[in-house]
Order: sequence, then C-alpha cells, then structure tokens
Amino acid sequence: MVTRGLVPLLVLLATFVASSPGEALTPRVAICGRVTSFVDAAPPADRIVKLGTQEPRRLALGSQVPQIGQEICIWGYDVENKNPPAGDPAPKGITGYGIAPVASFGCARVLDTTAFWYMPGEIFGGVPDQAFLALPLTAPAGDGCVRIAVDAQGNPVAVVVRRATAASPPVTSPSTPVVSLPNTSTSDDRRMRSRDNIVMVVLGGELAVPCTRNPLQRG
Repeated sequence: MVTRGLVPLLVLLATFVASSPGEALTPRVAICGRVTSFVDAAPPADRIVKLGTQEPRRLALGSQVPQIGQEICIWGYDVENKNPPAGDPAPKGITGYGIAPVASFGCARVLDTTAFWYMPGEIFGGVPDQAFLALPLTAPAGDGCVRIAVDAQGNPVAVVVRRATAASPPVTSPSTPVVSLPNTSTSDDRRMRSRDNIVMVVLGGELAVPCTRNPLQRG
C-alpha cells in the first residue's frame, strides 16, 4: 500500500533532518491557496490536500487539519515518492508541516519583479533550507505593500495595496489666556452692576462675557 509505504520514509527524513541541522537532506517547500479538496485519514494513512488547481500533496507529521474553502499556506519538508504506483493521487508530500491563514502574512520582500514571503519561524529557526513563497509581480510595487491574494481558481497571486497612512495627530484648540478687560464703566454703572456676579469664560479660544441684568432695571 503506497500510503503506508510513504509514512516510514517521511518519518525517516524528518528524523534525519532534526538530528542534523547543519545538513538538510530535503528542501523545504511552501504552497498557498484555497483548499479545493481534502481527504482526511487516520495514521498511518496520509491526509491529501489540494490548493486551487495545484497538484495534490500528502500531509504527514502535523496536527493541523485543513478545511474546504480555507485560504491557507502550508509549509514543511518537501518529499516525493519517486516510484509511485499507477493511479497514485499524490506522489508528492509535505512532512512536518505547518499551516497559517493567507491573511496573516504581511507585506512581501520584493526583489526586482518577484515577491517573497517567508513562512512563520523560518527566518530565525536555524533551518538551512527555509520555506518561502515566491510570486511574480505583474506591475511595479513602488511604495505599495505587496500581499498574498487568492484568485477565482484558488491559486495565490501577488497584489499591490496602498500602505496604511499614519494616524493624524489629535487636533487641540489653542490655549488663550484670560485677560482683564479695560474698565470703561462709570461710578454709577459700577454701583448698579455690583449687585450681579460677572463671570468671564473662554469659548473656542475667544473671551466671552455673559450678559447681566439691565443696569436700568430696579431691583
């Protein structure tokens, strides 16, 4: 049975790589897209996943389970059955795999006309062959952010989006000191107005004096 025969090979490869970090026996690979088909199976059988129109891949030595319709990236060690039997639906596989949503990946690293996204933990993981996704750019990125998108067929494409602008600083009203108004009232006015409390307030940076009672009005 090809499924049972592939699992020991995957385990052996993963064990060898883990015990020899300086010598990568197999390269690492990353694939992204929408899950268009998924066949789950209990060990020692393999799970088989297909993203978009890409070739199906067997998944081994991983705990995450893809779901139909999810837009995800899968990465790990790239393995292949060099002598698959006739009718094998997935000669290639990914062992020791990880899964992350496409939306969780930020702006790409751009080199000439190619955008690169490293998979989580790959850059600082000490792995010689780092898993990354590379997509061609159909237009210059300029100052834009290149993100991973998924087309109608479920395959990954690189798109350029405008970078988020920095938040504008809060607008504060200028502080206007309260000043004394010139005294233009007569002695009679002062006597009449002394009966009322006059309160000066600052509104919108301008000095305002509320109206008091008519000084001609008898109390």
